[in-house]
Amino acid sequence: MGVALTAGAGRPGHQLPRRDDPIGSLTGGLCERLRLRPARGGTIRGRSGRVDALSFAATVERAAAGLSRRGMCFGDVVGVLAPVSPERFLATYTVMSVGGRALPLVTASDLDTQSAILAETDTRLLLVTADLAQTALELAERSRVRQVIAFGDALGTTPFDDLLQPSPDGSGYNPTRGLFDNGILGYERTSDGVLATLYPHSDLMARFCDLRGRLDLTSDDVVAVDESGDEPTRVALVALALWTGACVVAGEDSAVPEGRRVTVRCAPEPARVAHPHADSMY
Repeated sequence: MGVALTAGAGRPGHQLPRRDDPIGSLTGGLCERLRLRPARGGTIRGRSGRVDALSFAATVERAAAGLSRRGMCFGDVVGVLAPVSPERFLATYTVMSVGGRALPLVTASDLDTQSAILAETDTRLLLVTADLAQTALELAERSRVRQVIAFGDALGTTPFDDLLQPSPDGSGYNPTRGLFDNGILGYERTSDGVLATLYPHSDLMARFCDLRGRLDLTSDDVVAVDESGDEPTRVALVALALWTGACVVAGEDSAVPEGRRVTVRCAPEPARVAHPHADSMY
């Protein structure tokens, strides 16, 4: 005879350990796992500072709830215009947590290419860093984008913090409901125009599992990601680091924690370049 285990609030299974794997999206279940195991939490760092992994994961969930309240539906495409930074990953994971498809734009792309892919994918929403807000507003004029949400204050945009406000009616949102119609859209310019490629949840999870087996990350690792490399792999690697409790250094100008060094690099292929406690590189 089987034994049913439940985990809702106030039920007998409420304190049962949770899964160690993503559920529904690359960060689905991460926040709950870090709450239960606070000693395992790492950090993600950018040029503007650092945030602990639990706060990052909690923000993803709150922002996902905010997008859901604003009517975002499964399969919707949301553009992300930001350099490689904590904000770029925060936006991407948030979109996927609502079952959407994130479209991270290459910041070096010309406006014609960027606006073409936004139009081709019928993107109506852009998440941007404040320094690129003016570019985003111009892209909105050239496409069907109707709202620009910015990290920070930027004239003509909606502050990202608005997504983090509590629900007026107290309703919640669980981004670990099995949202498997999410993913990342890549694109390239061809002789026939722009070509979009979907990397679905199954592809991202395959990369996540492959990297976990190959890199053997620990909480002592420092993982560096920059503009080089493949976007789906970069997103899977950062998610893996967050699940592992490692430190992520995102962007060219991000400082490595004092007394530590980069042990894993993302490009050209994710690879271990040092051991956390080794005296020499290899």
